[in-house]
Amino acid sequence: MFTLTTRRWALVALATAGLLFLAAMLFGGAHDSVVGPAGIVTMGVFATACAVNATWTARGRQRSAWIALATGVGGWAAGSAVWCYVALGGTAPISITTVGELGYVVLPLCALGAAVLVPNRNDDLFGIGLLLDGVLVAAALFLAIGSLVVDAAPGASITRILLAVITAIYLGLAVIGLVVMRATEPRRRLSTSLLTTGFAAIGVAGGLHLYGNGADHIPGDVVTFGWISGTYFLALSAIVFRMGPDLDAGRTPGLSRQAMWLPYLPVSVALAIFAVRFWPRDRGNAFVFAAGMFLSVVVLLRQLLVLDRRRRLLEALADAALRDPTTGLANRRLLDERLEHAVQLHLRLAVPISLLRARVDDFKLVDDSLGYAAGDELLRSVGARIQSGVRTDDTVARMGGDEFAILLEDPPDIAVQVAERLARSFDSPLQVGDREVYVHLSVGVASTGSDYGPVLTAENLLSRAEAARLRAEPTTASAVQTFSPEMDADLSGRQASRDGAARLQLLWDLRRAIDDRLLNLVYQPQFEMRSGAICGAEALLRWKHPTLGILEPQEFLPLVREHGLMDAVTDMVLWRAVADASEWHAQGTDIPVAINLWARSLDEDTLPDRIMSVLDAHGMSARLLTVEITEELVVADFVKVRAVLNRLRSAGIRVSIDDFGSGYSTLTYLRELPIDEVKLDRQLIAPILYDRRAATIARSVIELAEEFGIASVAEGVENEETVRWLKRFGCDVIQGNYFCGPLPAREIPLIQSKRVPETR
Repeated sequence: MFTLTTRRWALVALATAGLLFLAAMLFGGAHDSVVGPAGIVTMGVFATACAVNATWTARGRQRSAWIALATGVGGWAAGSAVWCYVALGGTAPISITTVGELGYVVLPLCALGAAVLVPNRNDDLFGIGLLLDGVLVAAALFLAIGSLVVDAAPGASITRILLAVITAIYLGLAVIGLVVMRATEPRRRLSTSLLTTGFAAIGVAGGLHLYGNGADHIPGDVVTFGWISGTYFLALSAIVFRMGPDLDAGRTPGLSRQAMWLPYLPVSVALAIFAVRFWPRDRGNAFVFAAGMFLSVVVLLRQLLVLDRRRRLLEALADAALRDPTTGLANRRLLDERLEHAVQLHLRLAVPISLLRARVDDFKLVDDSLGYAAGDELLRSVGARIQSGVRTDDTVARMGGDEFAILLEDPPDIAVQVAERLARSFDSPLQVGDREVYVHLSVGVASTGSDYGPVLTAENLLSRAEAARLRAEPTTASAVQTFSPEMDADLSGRQASRDGAARLQLLWDLRRAIDDRLLNLVYQPQFEMRSGAICGAEALLRWKHPTLGILEPQEFLPLVREHGLMDAVTDMVLWRAVADASEWHAQGTDIPVAINLWARSLDEDTLPDRIMSVLDAHGMSARLLTVEITEELVVADFVKVRAVLNRLRSAGIRVSIDDFGSGYSTLTYLRELPIDEVKLDRQLIAPILYDRRAATIARSVIELAEEFGIASVAEGVENEETVRWLKRFGCDVIQGNYFCGPLPAREIPLIQSKRVPETR
């Protein structure tokens, strides 16, 4: 069996052989009436074999895309073989020559199909957009080619027209390739760049063939070499992909402004050619024609401006989903994605990876002594110093609190050197306000060179780095620790002995509270921004523990989830919230109530029926109920969740996404899910008055929600200035202690409208 190194050398040798063949065509073969056509066939077969080879490495939609490309290149090779046979004097039935011509059509059509399959986790319709861009560009180029070339030869044959269409499609595919390249990280662009070059070479060669009025004849030297070199670049793209495949193309940085405008450039050129070619001679018609052309240009510019605005909004939201709002570093979600990708690269290609977990050991003292603002500034300074101590390609993430993680593509010895350098860098103070603050790092290192047993996963790399960090001692020579196998057992034992007894007692108390219905609900009112009137109330779960006092959901819901109690809690919350809202209705006040679906209830087909039965039991209208879903509930089975939400919406129940922007990818949900409102997370709202990044993200969410026809609700509104800011940028509903904190159910109907302060 080939080793990794052997396989790479074999692929390099294959690419070199193709390059030598291409050189032979350039220096003497392309002009030969026999060698040239044979070279086209040979390179077509070579490219087909390389594309088939690439399908063995690709996975998912990438695999389907390469299968489509392999089919298309195979069609090109078959068509070339038939054409070569006929061009060299052979005779063939008309049916065979027709099949040969159709073979040339297979490649551009299959390539367009492959464009639809280009994976992008940010946008399920990314491939459809690429296809439409390709069709738009191809149509514009065909108009230009038809005006300049085909129409210049009266009585142009079907073959000539077909070649014009195919040439336009190839050039359109080249534009698609440029769009994909601009939407791909630089280190992943090589394969796409080669594919784009191949399509461009084939398209340009076809254009030259048309320009030389030779579509019905044997092509010249330059055209032959263009087709041979184009198919070589297609083959080289497959070889590069096979050598270092993008194992998960899922996330891309998003389209740049240049990539977004690129498909419209050929349209502008086509309009200009059309205007020159068909400009009327008489003044009256010329005026009308000019007005029509001017209108077309204005519509085109307007479309570009709308697309640019949408792009900026989506970029802001995508950045919010992947960045820690305090430090601007990667958040846990982005780290998880990159770590999983790195592990797959290691398992397939033996790329070394190391993970560092670091903690600011003196952070709590600073935070408690100087306040939260100073604590946030300290975290930003720590993050900046860590970032400056590693390469730009390395991932630095804030895990939460005072913990950071650094992902390196390095072996263990290099990772330890980096960790020690980072620890030493904190020997000098950080500037926090007008103070110099000294803090220290404890760093744990886990690498793929460590003993991981039978399976390496992203999760056990994280846990081992944490186990090593717990052994580190800041301010000493042991500030950096490397994972060793005995640390796993030590970590598990310490956590179990410390937490086990207390968690067990809390679980027993929780079971009794659920059985005896001792969990309570309070309600926080929501107010319309325009009128200040109450427009809803969110049900919030509380547990009055006999010894621990009032516990909020985050303090006991993890136990509920772990021990299968969520269905019981969800049913209890639903029943009590609907009962309270029905009582408000009986008192003459229709106030919608919102409940959170914490459980994996959205995976259950019975959920809509369960909710409707509770509504029917209390005689309450479905329009007075809103279900709030947290984003992580959608991840497991998106299709089933969407089906359940559609049934809820069709019954009249409103759907809201809670904690919007708290770290999960929400852009797809806005487009794909049937939702009525988004609730901006309080962690996003709190800093908008002094944090420009948070303000930009919040404003983008509000504007995007308005474009989608979705209501925006701001949570955690605590002061008048925040209300003014939200009102100025069009937020629909506000919820927070500035107007009213959580209240018992009996007090909700007594709430009066609030005065919303005017914007300045």
